[in-house]
Amino acid sequence: MRKILPIVVIGIVILSGFGAGAFSEKRTHGMQQVSGNGEDMVIIAPQVFEKQLGPLVDHKNSYGVSTFLKTMEEINDEYEGRDSAEKLKYFIKDALETYTISYVLLVGGRKNQFLQWHVPVRYVQLDDGFSYPTYMSDLYFADIYRNGDEFDDWDSDGDGIFAEWGEDDLDLVPDVCIGRLPCRNRFEVKIVVDKIIEYETNTYGESWFQKAVFVGGDTFAGIGDPFPYEGEETCDIAASYLDGFETNKLYASQGTSSDEELIEAVSEGCGFVMTRCRGGSDRVRLPLLDESEVIILHNQIVPKFKNKDMYPVLVLGQCWNAKFDVCLLNILRYLRNESYIYESDCIPECIAWRMTRKLNGGSIATLSNINTCYGAFGDNDQNGIPDDAELYGGFLAVEVFRLYGDEGLQTLGEIHRQSIENYIAAYPAVYSNNIHCKSIQEWTLLGDPSLMIGGYP
Repeated sequence: MRKILPIVVIGIVILSGFGAGAFSEKRTHGMQQVSGNGEDMVIIAPQVFEKQLGPLVDHKNSYGVSTFLKTMEEINDEYEGRDSAEKLKYFIKDALETYTISYVLLVGGRKNQFLQWHVPVRYVQLDDGFSYPTYMSDLYFADIYRNGDEFDDWDSDGDGIFAEWGEDDLDLVPDVCIGRLPCRNRFEVKIVVDKIIEYETNTYGESWFQKAVFVGGDTFAGIGDPFPYEGEETCDIAASYLDGFETNKLYASQGTSSDEELIEAVSEGCGFVMTRCRGGSDRVRLPLLDESEVIILHNQIVPKFKNKDMYPVLVLGQCWNAKFDVCLLNILRYLRNESYIYESDCIPECIAWRMTRKLNGGSIATLSNINTCYGAFGDNDQNGIPDDAELYGGFLAVEVFRLYGDEGLQTLGEIHRQSIENYIAAYPAVYSNNIHCKSIQEWTLLGDPSLMIGGYP
């Protein structure tokens, strides 16, 4: 029997402050317009984004990624379900069965700073005893089937509470690659579309892509022998898979103590950036060796990144960095004293999205955690590998680099999907242990799942 390892949360932040139905048999109008026997990707967005997404559809098709657009207005009109999220999931099921799609790109987050959604989300319920017993999970839209071909609504007991821990039986294995660009307006759509087209068209063969930046520190101060600097050592494992890359390690043990060092490293251009530190919805905090910490990345410093046309894949391995349901009007919920609404939810955007949608800089896509991210310390199984790199959020972050470097997966959505599948295979306890389950439910891709890493030749 595998030992139960001590776990602690990566990225605890003071939450009181700003720091932190039946399936429709109708064929859809959008599908009827698609030619050929199969499609690679469907983009799902509100009609208001249709014009801005046209160039992305054309670009994908020009590189052989057969792509079509379906609007949420069409889906809501043509499919049945208990709510808009379930209608969307039924549409994805139909698209899988009709066109054997590989990728689903959801384009839409909050409507500007309001509480409504351009593209719906699904909130699930799992209380880990740390924070936020309800949280979003886009894995809901990727896990279509259970028991072979049975539709999995994530509500097996039919009480209207989705993925309720201890009550609902879940499959959890993704059946399609899914990513989201939680754009709030047409301006953000244009920014990310232009970045994707530029990246895939012009990155291949560029020397800057062969660089990678890793940021880590002493996550669990004073414990963890024989691997005392958990964040650094997890980054070391990830970096070991990038053969041929020049790695820049901004580690607490090497004297890193300011955000300027990260800004400079990224602004020079790099293919990947990974952080394994402490989190917050709008920040990354680097834990130093003296048990203090510095803010190494924050929404307010994102404008300082000057890496135009040199966009990395960003892996943020901390708590809440991808909590894209934050918005200014959450203040109304906070003032009403609604449960689990904090001042840190009342900010314009999360750091993962801020980096992804930055004009002329930032990242091309970000993989991170919507909710509490877990870590481990030491080497309890005595296999010579830091436990933080083998469990929970550390496993998922490292797996991105292993799948790219060791297994040669080239599209970001395939890497994201396979990292979840591999976690389930390594830890079947996802069905009996809430920490394992939450780790994969919250692991989120804010980006284009069909993105060709390093661009097209």
